[in-house]
Amino acid sequence: MTDHHENKKGFTIVEALVAMAILAFVIVTILGGFSQQQVATRKTASKNTAILLAEMRLEELLKFPSSQLAPINTTQVNTDFIISRGNTFEYSNDDMNDVDQFRRTTRIQNDTLELATIQVMVEYGLDRHGTYPFRVVLSTRRGLKR
Repeated sequence: MTDHHENKKGFTIVEALVAMAILAFVIVTILGGFSQQQVATRKTASKNTAILLAEMRLEELLKFPSSQLAPINTTQVNTDFIISRGNTFEYSNDDMNDVDQFRRTTRIQNDTLELATIQVMVEYGLDRHGTYPFRVVLSTRRGLKR
């Protein structure tokens, strides 16, 4: 008669495969969370940059006397394109077709003899169709000095 003595000290191949599958699932889940966080951080950074660019334009325009903003009963529109390069900005009057660019449109409208409206719109998130799905709009009204 033979005595079958089973060795229970190691893992079977099935147990090892199940453990590897569980480990792979956990790693993929964690990495997915990191990539979603990176996307959210990038969107927030783009929005903050758009707000900064709009505020910078408004501050720049408010330094001028109101009589120099635009002639009475006219609307002036200016568009420029900006790419953020670290702590600096690269400006252009031409569309650079860069996914990281911002399109800033400034509209100054002197609709009455007494009031001018300054509107700055910064669009961002250039997609493959050439449209900007996100925008920030800041505006102010200013009395005209005579």
